[in-house]
Amino acid sequence: MSRRPYVRPMPGNWFMKHPAYRFYMLRESSCVFNLLYCINLLNGLFKLAAGPDAWNAWMTMQGNPLMVVFALVTLGLTLIHTITFANMAPRVAPQQVRKAVGDMPIRNGLLGGVVVVNIVIIALAAMGGTA
Repeated sequence: MSRRPYVRPMPGNWFMKHPAYRFYMLRESSCVFNLLYCINLLNGLFKLAAGPDAWNAWMTMQGNPLMVVFALVTLGLTLIHTITFANMAPRVAPQQVRKAVGDMPIRNGLLGGVVVVNIVIIALAAMGGTA
């Protein structure tokens, strides 16, 4: 005769009960939006290789208000993910690094690196992509 262990019932929306869990699920859902956006960009690359007509059709689709909203939502979720990653990075750094450097320089260095890379990308895009 075997005993069945007690399995506590777990509702499907257990993560909605605590604000920290809700924020965690929001942050982790950004990967779905990033995947879809990467697929969209890959599709654009294929359209670019297919010729000017396919490229112009893809560019016209990118101007659709739904695509603009999708891009803005993806950008917002990616920013949330970036900021929370930078806030978490000092906690997972090796103890020797944390003792030598501290938490704020690690976090500020990561966020500063993100800002510098984005400025370079925006500058290259403003110049027309030519270096």
